[in-house]
Amino acid sequence: MFDVREVADIYGIPEETVKAELLKSLSNSLSAVFGAEIEVLSSEADTLEIYSYRDSSGDLQVRSLPISSIGRHAIRRIRRDLSLSLAKIRVLRDYDLSRDLIGRVVEGIIMKAVNHGSLSIRLHANGPYNPRSMVGSCPYRFQTPKERGTYRPGDVLSFQVLKVTPVMENGMPRLEITLGRNGRELVEGLIIKRVWENPSCKDVKTRCVKRIAGAYSEVVSTAPIPRDAIKSVSDELKEYIRVVRKS
Repeated sequence: MFDVREVADIYGIPEETVKAELLKSLSNSLSAVFGAEIEVLSSEADTLEIYSYRDSSGDLQVRSLPISSIGRHAIRRIRRDLSLSLAKIRVLRDYDLSRDLIGRVVEGIIMKAVNHGSLSIRLHANGPYNPRSMVGSCPYRFQTPKERGTYRPGDVLSFQVLKVTPVMENGMPRLEITLGRNGRELVEGLIIKRVWENPSCKDVKTRCVKRIAGAYSEVVSTAPIPRDAIKSVSDELKEYIRVVRKS
């Protein structure tokens, strides 16, 4: 009926978790279909055993039901309930693992650009958590004003992760990742990323105190920043960057 290993691979969830959710979905779905208290167990031989404990009148009647008693209607319901259950587990796991991305600067490739709308971006995040299909969106209000309307699918750009939230969409859970291009923190993150490529600059700290996205940024730094690092960030953001040394 279900290939546990295949399902585990699809959702990226341990097989034991899939087995437990399968038994729970089977029990809940069959209870609703048969109008009785149903429990599905797994034997030592990994075969399913179905037991009915109460009938519709509430009388206790323990009896075993054959697998053949599960009809197509019940199987469709079980598949739907199991998919929803596993999707929730995956999204909550992804949310727990990806919260450390909030505030970070990541690169992403634009998959879809809608004029006066959001950008759909497939992220490339380095670190302990980098799921195979992590997709975020950059709403219109978080895009750089002079870049709006110029974004094209295939462009690779840097974004700041503003928010990571589990949401329900069309009855299914997903992870909503909100990105931005016009915040001061993007400038800070890009400069630090370039500066820290030099091991001798690991102690440098910067803060962007003013930014007109796409035009001008003023950055305060605790130490000199290499000219090539400033130029690299300036070229990427297409704006002038002024660095002020903090004494």
